[in-house]
Amino acid sequence: MAAFCLFLLPFTLVSYAPQGWKTPYILAMIVLGLLLFPVFVVWEAKFTPVPFLQWKYLKEPTIIGSCALYGIMFTSVFIWNAYFQSYLLVVQRQSVKHAGYILNSFSLASSTFGPLFAFIISYTGNFKWTAYAGVPIVVLGTALLIPFRTPDANPGVIALTQVIVGIGTGIFTICAQLAVMVPVTHQEIAAVIALWGLFGSFGSSIGFAIAGAMWNNILPEQIYQRLPEASKMNATLIFGDIATQISFLDGTPERDAVVGAYQHVMRLMLITGVCLVPFCLASIYVWKNVNVKKLEEEKGKQTKGNVW
Repeated sequence: MAAFCLFLLPFTLVSYAPQGWKTPYILAMIVLGLLLFPVFVVWEAKFTPVPFLQWKYLKEPTIIGSCALYGIMFTSVFIWNAYFQSYLLVVQRQSVKHAGYILNSFSLASSTFGPLFAFIISYTGNFKWTAYAGVPIVVLGTALLIPFRTPDANPGVIALTQVIVGIGTGIFTICAQLAVMVPVTHQEIAAVIALWGLFGSFGSSIGFAIAGAMWNNILPEQIYQRLPEASKMNATLIFGDIATQISFLDGTPERDAVVGAYQHVMRLMLITGVCLVPFCLASIYVWKNVNVKKLEEEKGKQTKGNVW
């Protein structure tokens, strides 16, 4: 936790640091955070009296790949989703209620279609190839937002992109959760599920950190550059107050400047999110291709211990 906190926080804090990336405490946090990662690995492998998880499982490719997929998925999504509500309120002029509907269509689709993916896996017994199907779906849903980030874009189309991404991430979630449990016995299930969930939390934190860094460093500069000369003195105020951003009338230079700045930063966020999806493909590739319908036949029933 210390490693991740120290490494991630500077990306958001740097815009408030007196010397930016040259600020001593920003550099110190990043370096110390990076150094703590191998310290944790060495401690778990060599010195801990009671390991969180046996070392043979911590280096199991299927477990590593499953945790990586879950973390990368959240990182990819939250890079653009972290400030998507602000985009909907300002650029699309959606109400808070309708913006919430569009945002929640993502998680609703992921949950609604989950049983269908589970049925497919239970029928075929193959979760690895099912997971592969989620890659083009997530790419499609994220990439479609790039051309539809205009003020006149149909809100229904934007909601549809959220549904598509939700379907793809739903596939990833079910398959990855199954993959992380396949290599272990009953006694380790709770630990690997906790580890898997932890990577999801870290992935979302990384996504938020990257989004915060892009938002706080790119958006204010873009607003300042695009504002007319008479309004440049108010650039900081406009950036910090969403009510002011919404108040500008259509066709005014201030409105055009805010919308243009939002479109620019959202485009960069979406491209960054799409570029991470191939790493999801690599994470799935390292999984062992286990047929869960035949797993009990091959390994036998696990009768030792209880699962609560």
